[in-house]
Amino acid sequence: QTCLIHFIKRHNKMITPRFELSQDDEFLFVSIYAPFTNLENTEIFMDGRDFRFFSKPYYLRLHLPGEVEESEKAAGEYDADSTSFKVKCPKVKQGEHFEGLDMITKLLTPQGNTEVKDKIEELSGGQENNNNQDNLGDQDHHDVGEGDGELEEEEEELDWYFEQVVPESCPDLLTTDSTASYGYGFNSARTGVFKSLLDEYSQILDVIDPDSKTISERKLEQEEKETKDFSEDHYLCDLFEHSEIDSILNFKTSWENVELGEDSRTSRHPALAFNETEQQQMLQLPRKTFKLEERERVPVLCSLLDILYAERYDERMNLGEQCSESGWCIAKLSSTMSASANTKSLKRTVVSSIRRSLIYPLYRSWDLSIQVWKDVILLLKIGKVAVIKSLLKILKCFSETEGYHLFSQLYINDYLVWMQTVPDSHIDSLREALQVIIKGVSKSDVKLELDELEHAALLTIQEQQKDNTNIDALTSKMKDVGLDSDDDSSESDDSDDDDESSEESSSSDDSEDDHASESEATTSPTST
Repeated sequence: QTCLIHFIKRHNKMITPRFELSQDDEFLFVSIYAPFTNLENTEIFMDGRDFRFFSKPYYLRLHLPGEVEESEKAAGEYDADSTSFKVKCPKVKQGEHFEGLDMITKLLTPQGNTEVKDKIEELSGGQENNNNQDNLGDQDHHDVGEGDGELEEEEEELDWYFEQVVPESCPDLLTTDSTASYGYGFNSARTGVFKSLLDEYSQILDVIDPDSKTISERKLEQEEKETKDFSEDHYLCDLFEHSEIDSILNFKTSWENVELGEDSRTSRHPALAFNETEQQQMLQLPRKTFKLEERERVPVLCSLLDILYAERYDERMNLGEQCSESGWCIAKLSSTMSASANTKSLKRTVVSSIRRSLIYPLYRSWDLSIQVWKDVILLLKIGKVAVIKSLLKILKCFSETEGYHLFSQLYINDYLVWMQTVPDSHIDSLREALQVIIKGVSKSDVKLELDELEHAALLTIQEQQKDNTNIDALTSKMKDVGLDSDDDSSESDDSDDDDESSEESSSSDDSEDDHASESEATTSPTST
């Protein structure tokens, strides 16, 4: 209840869902139509005459004509066929008949006073006023105190009593002639969905207000945003520092470890069996069928490839494990979901997926992008079971990522239902066509000037290497010059030493001669 109050304070726009009430002697039955809801974040409250339902972005509060209670008999379920909640509310008094269950406006209107009472009264007579001043002051003080308490209570309750307006029509599932130009979702059959939802849902889209733009206009806005978001530095960094990307490329996906027989669709490999969780997911899918015309099949299959590519990329990038960013990554890589795109060209689908994989995820590598398409081809080779399992993984990711369940409602649920009826021959044909396209795709197709960018980067590296080579040669030459200089100085030192020695020797001889002369001079008089 506290979380709901905070949510309502942040958002002034919520959707009042369509609802119907019926009853028997024991229960009040509430049917709430909420096609775009997250089942895991649903709250239902019943107490007395108060019934509350909250499942983002829907909010409903009913003021019942009789009392109900939340007991062990209370129950609720979600009917996927009608995309509605079915709630059973036990009556406090069994057998009581609730009047006016078809009076929708009355049920939405809070009971009690709807006008603010004026607590200020004008009193006549000055003396009487003076005589009763103290009592009046006390009474005023008492009234103000009570009024403050009531206002505080009303302020708390104000979060619950905000305007509820039942929509005259429900455009969420509306299919019109304009879907050919404005539609999105499975087979482009939906219009007006984002217009009626909370503003926060626009944050998961790359196109602003897709309901007001044609498919061509959305495609143009998508490509402009992609060009703006492309980071040359990030791409070049992953190009030349690719140790982590190499490990991702060498990773073997879950389907690569499956050894298939001659006909994988009839083999009984354990990986082809649906586990309990997957079976439960499939049981919750709506019971309906799709009959597509010939002209509708190609766009539907192209969008399927776009979605499968995003799922395969996420598995390979995370080495087979899902992470908290998986929901975001899958939706972001798929222009079908994030940009409400629709294409009738297989090559454009391939190029668009590669282009987005070089702009938005953590690792941006051309080789990685091509490898992911090979993973998709393997998925199609294994058959419908592998495709359905991948879609079920996406369904789980979106249910765990706030707000992304909307994509499940628009695309994944319907694809899961439709894929179970697709002939194997269509999947084989799609795989063969995809293999041909992958072989012919080039970097120039993504229109990000990758070849020019890589060429400029290589020239820069070569220049740096050349400069480094010149610096090394100069350094080596300087070292050689330094060694020759040292040798010269040594030879000079040796010469100096020799000169000094000669001088010393000469000095010594001179002094000996002088000494001899002195001796002769001394002895001469004696001999005389």
